[in-house]
This record gives sequence, structure tokens and C-alpha cells, in this order.
Amino acid sequence: VVDNAALVRGLQKQAELTGVVKVEFIGAVSKGLEGKELAEMGDMAEAGVVAFSDDGHYVENAAFMRRALEYSSMFNKMVIDHAEDITLTKNGHMHEGIVSYELGVIGRPAVAEDLAVARDILLSEMTGGHIHIAHVSSKNTVDMVRRAKAKGLNVTCEVTSQHLSFTDEYLREYNPAFKMAPPIRSEDHRQALLEGLKDGTIDAIITDHAPHAYEEKDHEFCCAPNGFSGLETSLAAVITNAYGPDKLSIDQVVYYMSTRPAELMRLDAGVLEVGKPADITVFSTTEEWTVDRNKFYTKGKVSPFDGMTVTGKAKLTVVDGKVVMKEGVVL
Repeated sequence: VVDNAALVRGLQKQAELTGVVKVEFIGAVSKGLEGKELAEMGDMAEAGVVAFSDDGHYVENAAFMRRALEYSSMFNKMVIDHAEDITLTKNGHMHEGIVSYELGVIGRPAVAEDLAVARDILLSEMTGGHIHIAHVSSKNTVDMVRRAKAKGLNVTCEVTSQHLSFTDEYLREYNPAFKMAPPIRSEDHRQALLEGLKDGTIDAIITDHAPHAYEEKDHEFCCAPNGFSGLETSLAAVITNAYGPDKLSIDQVVYYMSTRPAELMRLDAGVLEVGKPADITVFSTTEEWTVDRNKFYTKGKVSPFDGMTVTGKAKLTVVDGKVVMKEGVVL
């Protein structure tokens, strides 16, 4: 848990010495992610964190979230919000709807996200603090963020490539690779997410990279943990499922996956301009390939895309002017 400045600096040094690409860090909102005592937000901001978040833990106490937003605004940092009311998601394993009823699996209703988002938008309006809704999955959340932006509130949000790619219909075979939090939902929600990108309501497309060892996920569906390795398939997932006529343009794909995320975290990155860092990914929008989780560089070899033929592939990665990946091989 990154909840103090010493740990931030230690991780920064480790990333500098061993990393192939640049890594930024997000500080915890609360010590130990327990939602009881504010973490050392000021010290971590000084150490260079780009935002604050309790990651997969929802900040249940509204007064605590209010303080977090007030305090974070002093350092011009956003609070990234995993918005799910846990009183409605406890023991749930997938989107609550027709498919969950037919499968006999306890669901996680979309309203759990909606309630949490509504509260935190109101707290953002009250405090002026920047609330960023992580991995939006609900059509009502998209509508609420759209209205908040129309009012000029300091509210932004993101969507994952997997929520743009799949619906709960993929869970009919109880494959734990498709289990995530928030869950993939029904087609009407997926379409609302795409519309939110098309009209600019949603600010970014992210990977929500949550790697697990294959042995961790290789259990009965209801016993398996949430999450999978999303980094190495994210671009292809977007090109395959969200790019093209009546969807996103290539400029929008670049904006949502590079330019806008850098803007949100106030990084000098994400654009091709003279004098800017030469951090570049060259990719094809037409190359087809078959995902093989065993070829992943990540230690977590779990992916719902495993075995699928997708379109769009990163061909070359440049960091500070140096080629670090070419044709799928890290140099």
C-alpha cells in the first residue's frame, strides 16, 4: 500500500533502475486502505504522486471522502474513486440482470455504482475537489457525469477496454477470466459507455491491469478473484471493439489512451510536439493476431482475450527517444 512518501520514493527509484517504460505512482487516500485515517497526502504529493486513490476499496464514510477531496485539492491532485456501494455488492460475482438470474449467480447491481457516484459528485460540488470515477460501467453513471460536466463541476471519469469489449453474455460458461470489478454488464450499458466516449463525457480509456497468477484464477467462478492482465491487450481491444465507422476515430483513440490521461495527471507527455518527451508507440490499426496469454511479459497469465483473434497491434515503443520494444519483443 503506497501510503507514505518514503515508500513512494523507494518505488520511484526501483522503477528508474529496473523499468523499461516510465512508471508514475498513485498515493493512497487512507492509511492501509482502511478508510479511517488520511494517508500522508501532502508528503506524497511533494514526493511526486500523480493522484490519490484507495484503489479497489470504496471510501464508505462520506465525511472522510469530503476531507480527502478538500485536502487533495490543496495539492491540485484528483481523487480516483472506485465507486461501488459495498452494501449492495457484497457476495456478488457478476452484473445483476437476466444472465445472473438464469445462471443462479449472485449479482452486483449497476445501482451500487450509481449511488456511490451520485454521492461523490455531490461531494465534489460541495468541496470543489477533483473526483475521477474509475472504470465506469453503468449507463446511469455516464448520464450523471455528463450532467456534472454541463454544470462545470470538477468531475472526470474513465472506462476500461474490457468494458467496451464484453457483456455479461460472455459469463454463461462461468469462465473466471471474465470476472472483474466492476463487472462487465449488459449490452445497453456497453453502448452507453461507447456513446460517452463519442460525446466526450468519458475522459480516458484505461487497462485496469490487475494481474493474477493462473493458479489464483483457476477456481470455480464464485471463488475466483476479480481482475486480469489487461495491459498487453488493451490497444487491440479498443481497435477491435470501439474503433471504426459510427464508433471512435483514430484521433479519439489516441486522445483517450494517451493525451487525455496525461492531462488528467498533469504529466508532460501524451503529445507529439517538438521539445516534448519522445515517448511514442507506433501501432497498426489493421494487423490481426491471436492472443496467447503464455506470450505475455506480465507474470499474470490470465486474460479473457486468450485465444481470440483481434485487430490492432503495437509495433514499436520508444521511451525518451530509445526503442524499447519492437514487433512484440522487449529489447
